[in-house]
Amino acid sequence: MNWQDELRKLDDELASGRISADDYRVRRDQVLSSSNTSGQQASGQQPRWQAQPPAAGPSTGSQATQYITPVGGGEPPKPNPDATQVVTPRPADADRTQVVPGGGMPTPNYGPPSPAHGFQQPGPPPPWQASDQTPPWVTPSNDSWMRSGPEVFDESSSGKGKKIFAIIGAILVVALIGGSIWWFGLRGGSGGTENTTAGGTTTTSSSAKPKTALELLPAAPGTADPNNGDATADKLVTAGFLTAEEAEALTAAGVQKIAFKGGKEEAFVYHAEVFEADSAEKATKLAADLADAAGKTGMVEGARGLLPAKSKVLQLIKQKQNGTYQMVYASGKQVVRATTVQEPIGDSDADLIKKFQDYGFAVSKKFPIA
Repeated sequence: MNWQDELRKLDDELASGRISADDYRVRRDQVLSSSNTSGQQASGQQPRWQAQPPAAGPSTGSQATQYITPVGGGEPPKPNPDATQVVTPRPADADRTQVVPGGGMPTPNYGPPSPAHGFQQPGPPPPWQASDQTPPWVTPSNDSWMRSGPEVFDESSSGKGKKIFAIIGAILVVALIGGSIWWFGLRGGSGGTENTTAGGTTTTSSSAKPKTALELLPAAPGTADPNNGDATADKLVTAGFLTAEEAEALTAAGVQKIAFKGGKEEAFVYHAEVFEADSAEKATKLAADLADAAGKTGMVEGARGLLPAKSKVLQLIKQKQNGTYQMVYASGKQVVRATTVQEPIGDSDADLIKKFQDYGFAVSKKFPIA
């Protein structure tokens, strides 16, 4: 198994969780270190040399040449003045080197001596054996493929994680903005079931009760009449807003509720009534009966103008005294009537007509003909 296979094996053990990240780094460094050592040995094995004691005999000088026999036998190398090892004699006898054979003195080992032809110069280191153990083809921009184990996830995981968090944050911001727009804008203006007022009171618009006839009637110009509100036929007869014959027509139509609003502004008196009949047929007959009763008092048909096409408009002008304009029509089960009186009136009823048209139109807008 070469060192590449050992590295792959370590990657598998780390991925399966059989070793920790720290153990992985230690064992990986050991594999890389052993691969460098094996690469040097493969380039050529140097013989090891062991010092041998010199042969006994007299020495001719203070220094003697000692030949080293290589380990494993063989003839000693021939003397070579360029490959000699000098042994310094003991200071006790400067003129002679004494060798004690077989004594208790250990044989010195001076390491590998110089071979006969000198030491072989080491070749250039393998391309992957640099000071930082990094192959020369690896640059900061493309070294990601050399990483293994947890190092693979260090840089890429952090970059991807930042991108993921940024995307999630953007989605949350957009969701909050959309929710705010829906809550404060669309929800409030879409005709939902709840509306919150300034005082914090919540009302339900979809289940709100429809407005009553009295609430729908517009206020008459000028000072409000004291009889305003829900009234009875007898009360209005007493106040002069109904005749006895008109009261009888209301009873025949089964009218139980009458909404009344009136007011006075200078020479003009305004009042309007809404009569609730038992049915639409009775309401239609009641409108005709009220017009007939008004005709008996001297009122005649007048100009309709902007008032509803199915309404009946009546007028009565008494020169230098007073003038009256009245509108009456049926809308479903209701009968609507609006009256404007000017007293005194001049030579022309132009002002009276204008006041009546404005007031009658405002009333008819609240009660359109079904």
